[in-house]
Amino acid sequence: MTPKPQVECALAAAFLQSGRVASNAANISALIGAAGALVSHVPAARWLFAASLVAWAAGCYFGLRVAADAALFRALGPEPGERADILDEALRAWGLGNGKPGRTIAERSRGAIRLWRSLIAAVALQLAALSAGIIIQTWFV
Repeated sequence: MTPKPQVECALAAAFLQSGRVASNAANISALIGAAGALVSHVPAARWLFAASLVAWAAGCYFGLRVAADAALFRALGPEPGERADILDEALRAWGLGNGKPGRTIAERSRGAIRLWRSLIAAVALQLAALSAGIIIQTWFV
């Protein structure tokens, strides 16, 4: 059973909101990774700390997109059909999107969830590199 478009918008917005927690964890980890890259005397650890910062940059991009989608799904919620077309027109006019007219809310929510998964993957990669850097740093010091 497919939920009503209004309900699907609310569910997608609520789910995407969890991306904020992942983004916050990534930001804190970036601070640790930057400190590690600056003070580490072990080249392998320094490279891993730097890799965690690269993954953080990707996570920032996906975090921004996920946060924007969460806000857009909240805005679409009351009247998703009419507002989705207006949103597509506005995004095209602002040069921010090439949204295909006529996409359903289900298609839009699947795309947003793909972005959320990319955010989670970037944060997981960042945390793995950071953890490996910390482990190597502690073993060789």
